[in-house]
Amino acid sequence: MKREVMRQYVKEIIAHFSDFGELSSQSMFGGYGICKDNVMFALVSEGKFYLRANSKLESTFINQGMEQYIYHKKGVPVFMKYYHVHQALWQNEERLRSFLSCAFVAAMMDSKKKNAPKCTRLKDLPNLTLATERLLWLVNVESIEDLIKVGALETFIKIREIRKDVKTELLFSLAGAILGCHAAALPSEVRQALLDGLSQHDALEEEAFPHHK
Repeated sequence: MKREVMRQYVKEIIAHFSDFGELSSQSMFGGYGICKDNVMFALVSEGKFYLRANSKLESTFINQGMEQYIYHKKGVPVFMKYYHVHQALWQNEERLRSFLSCAFVAAMMDSKKKNAPKCTRLKDLPNLTLATERLLWLVNVESIEDLIKVGALETFIKIREIRKDVKTELLFSLAGAILGCHAAALPSEVRQALLDGLSQHDALEEEAFPHHK
């Protein structure tokens, strides 16, 4: 595909998701990376749109029939953590936007993980107190590495299983702790992705256990 044609497609992608916030592009992996807040979470290459996945999102994307992007570097195939948004997914706007949010959150958390503080306790992270740290210990989240690995959503769900009265503010506090920001400063798309994930989990639970409270 000609470079100018690809650049035009990149502009169309950015325009399509304009409500997601200010997006930018940069040359990357033989195509163009799509970025938000200097975090690359999507890719355009050869007229195709790809979303970035982490270890947790990969299985979801694969189950949706999204093919992995292969970048050929000096003739050597390199499998990248980007998955193709196929036509059926484009036709499901709600799911696509949910995946877009999840891809951004995953990319942002991976970026923060690289710069995670060393030799500090959970209570030293933003939003967390000694009481929160002790609560996290109860669900076997005993370190910063554990919290990043398990993720804010799964950690919150585990806590909710033993503390039924826990509020969603804790979910935002955990996410903020991972991202290194105050819960009040958590980006709106991160909040929405977390709430969407929680709703999906609760819907699946209700479906599996309709009388479970």
